[in-house]
Amino acid sequence: MTGADFLLQDGYRAALAAVHGRPAVVAALAGERRPEGPVHVLALGKAAEAMLAGAAEVWSDGITRALVVAPAASDVGVSTYPFPVERRPGNHPVPGAESLAAGAAVARFLREMPPGDTLLVLLSGGASALAELPRAGVDLPLLRELNTRLLAAGLDIRVMNALRGRFSQLKAGGAAALCPARDTRVLFISDVPGDAPASVGSGPFWAPASPLPTDGVPEIGWPELRHWLDRLEAPKPAPRRPAHRLVAGNADARRAVTRAAAQAGLQAWDHGLFPELPGTSLAVHLVRFLRNAPAGVHVWGGEAAVRLPEHPGRGGRAQHLAALILLLWLARGGPRPIELLCAATDGVDGNSGSAGAWFGDGDPDAGRGIRLQLREALRAADTAAFWEALGQAVPGTQTGTNVMDLLIVRLGAPPRGAGDRLAAKKRAHGVHAMALRALQIRDPRKKCECVERLLGAWRAGGLGVDPRDPPPVRIEIPGRPGRPELVRPQDLPRRGLQTLPGRQALLHAVTHIEFNAINLALDAVYRFRGLPAEYISDWLQVAAEEARHFQLLAGRLARLGSGYGAFPAHNGLWEMAVKTDADPMERMALVPRVLEARGLDVTPGMIQRLEAAGDEDSVAVLRVIQREEVSHVAIGSRWFRHLAVLRGLDPEPTFLDLLARHMPGRVRPPFALDARLAAGFSRSEMAALEAQAGSAGRPDSTG
Repeated sequence: MTGADFLLQDGYRAALAAVHGRPAVVAALAGERRPEGPVHVLALGKAAEAMLAGAAEVWSDGITRALVVAPAASDVGVSTYPFPVERRPGNHPVPGAESLAAGAAVARFLREMPPGDTLLVLLSGGASALAELPRAGVDLPLLRELNTRLLAAGLDIRVMNALRGRFSQLKAGGAAALCPARDTRVLFISDVPGDAPASVGSGPFWAPASPLPTDGVPEIGWPELRHWLDRLEAPKPAPRRPAHRLVAGNADARRAVTRAAAQAGLQAWDHGLFPELPGTSLAVHLVRFLRNAPAGVHVWGGEAAVRLPEHPGRGGRAQHLAALILLLWLARGGPRPIELLCAATDGVDGNSGSAGAWFGDGDPDAGRGIRLQLREALRAADTAAFWEALGQAVPGTQTGTNVMDLLIVRLGAPPRGAGDRLAAKKRAHGVHAMALRALQIRDPRKKCECVERLLGAWRAGGLGVDPRDPPPVRIEIPGRPGRPELVRPQDLPRRGLQTLPGRQALLHAVTHIEFNAINLALDAVYRFRGLPAEYISDWLQVAAEEARHFQLLAGRLARLGSGYGAFPAHNGLWEMAVKTDADPMERMALVPRVLEARGLDVTPGMIQRLEAAGDEDSVAVLRVIQREEVSHVAIGSRWFRHLAVLRGLDPEPTFLDLLARHMPGRVRPPFALDARLAAGFSRSEMAALEAQAGSAGRPDSTG
């Protein structure tokens, strides 16, 4: 099998099959009890027809009518159903007259819903442009100007959709407000990083808790934007949000690629979503990584940002990224065998008429003036003609899904000795690479020493950000010693503190948390690029303080006749680090502000119990840790808010949304109110946390 055969036939097609709308909806509904009364289906987005087919396969007897809003010609070859289906085409990626007609049809459909019936919403990417119902004072030319500017600015899709929501009666929960049905269920296929319901299709059934902060409005070359945001009334919070369930996302597509590689006898690595870097910087990082990466299949997902010239040609994100990587690869002499495919999972890459592009196996020939052609195509944002002339455009088609783009690379082994020489010549020594080196150290003592040196070198100016550092990869297992044995949290034995083994076990649990916290802080430096230098300073400081906490606790354990590794422990902190490794905002929200903040709540109780047991030396250690952990959670709060505002999101409701989606029921009172307020939580957040936990709580003071 050639590399191109694997990329196109096995990898890409396996990914599309894994996230196709029909089986995704079938799997979701097969485990649900069908409603007793009539079901009305609203299908919105590029995968609308495929998702409707899945719903009809499982619930056809109960569906009374359906409205489908999808790109034109999406219904070619679809089945007929035993219920009436109204179909409305919409315009994409910029809304047009058909989008307005589709939006009006959606509003009628929702308003006609009997309150006692069930509304099943099948939502996928593309819905933002396909159906639109502008707010009073907003006309189609204004909407087209807004969307054209947003697309040209190369913004994060989540920021774009938050802005779109201010101009629409359907977005930002507007559709939910139009519907009188008491039972509304939303199944969605995600085309956004983080899979946030607020961002898919601009969240038609997901109302924000508060308006977009105007101080976080991005620059898109359109001064009127701030004027309109100030003029338009913010979307009103809904009294309730319908249940939203993710049925397919980019992670499912990437897993399918790695499975296909394994079946073909190839090693494979899933590197998660692209780092948040501009297109050219992203390509540079990827090429540097691929020059020295292990042979086999490597896969990434996401959408590479492209800033368009005033008059762009034909092309799309995927073809543009493939062209950038090819140009950089050829400029370095094609250091090893490579086959690469970059394609949109919806089968439509911009206005190229194709799904993406591929290269490899000597195609194209670097001796045909190809680099000059590439530079001109990239300068004009006109890569479609380049790939078409080579016969290396991925055919465009309706795929029945939309989970962002995929980059699939098959690497051969480098020429004998070349990899070692190249690595020795070009090995990177920037702060990101050095943070990875510290993260990989297994011996706790050596790790703590390395962290201290790392912080000192950064503060002294002897270590900086080096663009040669390879891009981050997923780390399932960080550097840690062979013990403690890792078990499920529920399998950890419970011991009282009146006995020496009980106090040893308690302090061992805290010691294990502090060791994991060292790795978490190092990973925050290594993984998330393009952030201010203050971010790196903050997390290196956290790593050094966590190392000192570990040493204090390890010393106390030794004086009590025990040591780190003597008791079993759980891996919950690092498991959450892996789950949030694609998105720094989610990491800051769910690790410092949830898992580490929980330590602020429980440490006062531990101190009281140790005082009752007469263990004043252990109490002294925990008091130091409690005081400094407040600042660590505060750092997480600071950078979470920074990232949320940067994306045009209101931090407080965004945090609560992330908590509800990823960790429902995990945050419970009592809360250490004084400590949490000092760590960057607001009083309104604390009230919301208590309400979300289903209890008023009884906040403890940390004293």
